[in-house]
Amino acid sequence: MAFILKVISPENDQRWDEFVDMHPYGAIYHHSAWRQVLLSTYGYTPFYIALENSATGRFEGILPFMLIKSRITGKRLVSLPFTSYCPMLIPESKLEEVVRFALEQHPRVEFVELKCLGNIENAPDILERQSGYMTHILDLGAGQAEVFKSFHNTCIRQRIRRAEKNQMKLKMGETEEDLNKFYELHITTRKKHGLPPHPYAFFANMLHILRPKGFMLVPLLEHQGQIIAGAIVFRYKNTFIFEYSASDITKLNISPNQFLIWEVIKIACSEGARFFDFGRSSLTNKTLIDFKSRWGANGHQLMYYYYPKVNRIDTEGGFSRQILTFANRFLPCSVLRLEGKYIYPHLG
Repeated sequence: MAFILKVISPENDQRWDEFVDMHPYGAIYHHSAWRQVLLSTYGYTPFYIALENSATGRFEGILPFMLIKSRITGKRLVSLPFTSYCPMLIPESKLEEVVRFALEQHPRVEFVELKCLGNIENAPDILERQSGYMTHILDLGAGQAEVFKSFHNTCIRQRIRRAEKNQMKLKMGETEEDLNKFYELHITTRKKHGLPPHPYAFFANMLHILRPKGFMLVPLLEHQGQIIAGAIVFRYKNTFIFEYSASDITKLNISPNQFLIWEVIKIACSEGARFFDFGRSSLTNKTLIDFKSRWGANGHQLMYYYYPKVNRIDTEGGFSRQILTFANRFLPCSVLRLEGKYIYPHLG
């Protein structure tokens, strides 16, 4: 049986999304819609590889990359930028061949990066494995009532019950005006943590590309006429991903974050979803890891693989990141907006 590696444009070849839809580990990040978001926002060059059965024309595996060219951070192939993880939908026996094929097409890249949910069991020797992050995934299979019982009593359940008495209302964002309200909270939340905000266009492109396909929710929490919390949630197949969230730091005493997460979990349960992913956390951020663990979610280490074998991960605990974090806490929001627009694309 002969196999051929091909570079594919998913928008012009329906086999790509069909393969993602059918594969048990196919995620929203593999889908052509996520490709459009990254391309529209950052202008990276897509490099999507398919392993085709030459006899049947069927795909036997896929691996999406984006080529990033930056004068600041270098030239590299990443699968995929601004993506917590992108499981390898390629036979492990073919992975080294795929990496070498990518390097033949782009011989001047400084490195190749693969982002995996867990280990590649038989990773080729040419790849260096590193880990600086994890994600937490809650199994919803037991149903809403049992899921609620699995939460930590004082840190989660009691806070949800307390929040319910504060007459907060959940609304689903649908417009640019709604998205702007989330983005204002996003900037102030990132400022608090010393992180650059994502460019507004990133979320706007999600709204215009993902939401019409039913792949995205923008839950907003209203209290006394003001939006005090919000999130960007991905919805694909049997999984909800609580990807980005933000809240009014002056309202944390009424537990908006716990209430918002629980409301989205209830939606996921009502729609028959099986998993709720709390999103990526740095291994150095113990506070965030503890918070997600108290929801009864299981931690999964994210393994990033690199070729060549050099140290590439710079987590929130790295010295350069500490300097940036310190500076960002004192910058005005208007400057942080510009940082997100002009600096963030180099970080993919």
